[in-house]
Amino acid sequence: MKPFAVHRAALSISYGFFVLRDVWCDAGDDNESLRDAQGQVAGASTYQITVPASSYPPKVGLELRVWASEPASDGGFWDGCRELELHCPTGELVVELIAAGGAVGITLPQGAGVYGVRVHQADTEEFLIELWWRTPLPPADDDEDFYGDLWT
Repeated sequence: MKPFAVHRAALSISYGFFVLRDVWCDAGDDNESLRDAQGQVAGASTYQITVPASSYPPKVGLELRVWASEPASDGGFWDGCRELELHCPTGELVVELIAAGGAVGITLPQGAGVYGVRVHQADTEEFLIELWWRTPLPPADDDEDFYGDLWT
């Protein structure tokens, strides 16, 4: 099985972490995902995944793979792995660097839904993030507020 899409990027980390989030859900999460990430490979709130990464080296490598269904875990050279869940009401994600904005934009082929997310990390500051569609959004998430002017 091959992924729908693969995105690769070099990220400059200024504040010790980067965020994967739905493009409309940018109001923060009261540090819930950052607290959950302490001592872990990553942490999550409903709409946001936070990945701790040091600023040395100043650039870290990221590979993001989008799958049709849950992939087998990548054994590779990864030192740590954590599986999480992310709600995506728009079908679009952004990898965001604090104080630097969006570094990578991703349109998910399956569109809106609840996604499984597996974050792998290697000591060399390399990250692999795998996403796959799990279920439709719960009714509370399927809200016109996420779509702003599209509904007016």
